[in-house]
Amino acid sequence: MLLSREPLCKACAENLDATHACPDCGVTVGGTGTARCFACGIKRANWVKAQAAIDLMSDQQAQQLTLSFVGWANGSGRESKVAAGFARYAQALMRIDNAVSVTGGDIDDKFLQKLFTTEEIRSMGILAQYMNETGLLTANNHERLQTSLERLIERQLLEVAGKSWESDVRGFYRFMQAKEKPLSLRSIKVYLHVAIQLLQHSQVSRAAYLSDTALEQYLRKSPGSTASASAFVSYLRATGSVSLRLQIQKKAGQLPTAAHRAREVRRIQDRLEHVVRRHERLPLIAKLVSILFGARLEHVLQLRMDQLALSASGAKVFLKDEWVDAPQEVAALMREMAARPSSAQESGESWVFPGRMASDHLSTAAVQYHLDKLNA
Repeated sequence: MLLSREPLCKACAENLDATHACPDCGVTVGGTGTARCFACGIKRANWVKAQAAIDLMSDQQAQQLTLSFVGWANGSGRESKVAAGFARYAQALMRIDNAVSVTGGDIDDKFLQKLFTTEEIRSMGILAQYMNETGLLTANNHERLQTSLERLIERQLLEVAGKSWESDVRGFYRFMQAKEKPLSLRSIKVYLHVAIQLLQHSQVSRAAYLSDTALEQYLRKSPGSTASASAFVSYLRATGSVSLRLQIQKKAGQLPTAAHRAREVRRIQDRLEHVVRRHERLPLIAKLVSILFGARLEHVLQLRMDQLALSASGAKVFLKDEWVDAPQEVAALMREMAARPSSAQESGESWVFPGRMASDHLSTAAVQYHLDKLNA
């Protein structure tokens, strides 16, 4: 029986060397008849699914986007990936269709960033890659994350509208914005979330009525929120809203010792000696650079190629607003990072540690994944 489930006659079954050309691509296929090759069969199935999806859409832009995406995937050797995850991609495309039908306008970078969070765009897989390569998504991952965080903060402030303690939350937000050393948007989002949760849990009309007992009850319920709650309480004490007796005992975290860092460096170096593939080496090198330079992993992953300076005597990296000499352990690895594949150079990629898409750098989650494999 053929792949198309057509019965094979006795004469053909006896002729094991029989072949025919695939009617779509011309590739030689075993057997007789007009059956398509495996790849063309998947491509045909993708087009059928795409047609079924656009029949449910009402916006012409979304319909064209769906057909263009499937055509791009089929034409670039990604037909199997589309076939495996078509339900997930169709869900995102239908969401775009519904949003365009309601709001109108064009499907562009601004529209997509407003519709999807950074995490949702990441989960789209090759659909996000298609949008990136075709120019629908122009911002890199860091810019998308900042936009997403700004939207989440706006949503938090809208949710407290009309609450009796709304002015306390908004005052805390203005206080964080006015700090000399700016807080990251991620920190602001977390601090606002904990402040709102604390006020809701305490069931007080204003933050001035918070008590030690209410605070202790909340922290017993959410022990991981101690540091974030401390920021809100510090603001309340600074503005005189609560008594100075309201204290939070913060547990001092243990910093990794020099011996611990040295062991981790040796483990990563040992692993690098046996890892050849570039996509497996990058996360390990990023972590190694983070340890040896004493820099946060997030800052290391955001390094660009123009922040590397190589010379015959060694290498320098621009970190913490200054050029720092690279330790001997990573100088050779820095040269490896500078020697990017020609395809990366042609695409204009400028990240030292590039991610899956040309405009994105490697994520901390990807680094942690490879570190977990190292620790397994």
